[in-house]
Amino acid sequence: MKIRGRLILFGYPLVEILLLWWIASITGWAIAIFLIIAGFPIGAALMRNAAGKASLIAATADKNKPQVARSAALMCGSGVLIMIPGFATDLLGAILLIPPIGNRAVHAFGSWIGLRMVRMPGFGNTGFTGSQFASYVDGDVIRGVVIDEEDPDQPENGGPEGPPRIQR
Repeated sequence: MKIRGRLILFGYPLVEILLLWWIASITGWAIAIFLIIAGFPIGAALMRNAAGKASLIAATADKNKPQVARSAALMCGSGVLIMIPGFATDLLGAILLIPPIGNRAVHAFGSWIGLRMVRMPGFGNTGFTGSQFASYVDGDVIRGVVIDEEDPDQPENGGPEGPPRIQR
């Protein structure tokens, strides 16, 4: 495991424990535990609102769909971060709810994911295109029909010739 993986694996829980201890020393343990528990319904409410916004986006025809969809996805991601117990993830989720910061984070994360995506033949930016496979086919291509030129006696529908027979 690389050093970055070890730092995340061991450093994240350490940061969460230190933040819990620090906040509990300021406010008291009961309030600190209550704040951690309160993050779950708050995150669930954010995710529910994001789902409602996404369903509303899907039902309407609007030219601002990408921006609204991005904000719904960001709200859902923030809800997940707030649902995770701990003050560091709650703080990160709350910071991502601020529109300029959230938009920059989505842009940076999208660029990071785009650089690491595996390019597959036949899959473009909008999904399966099939146009890359057309260059591998020799002859006429009719979608949904397979023409085998080597067997001229093949039935028209590709099934067996005649009705099925019982063999003894």
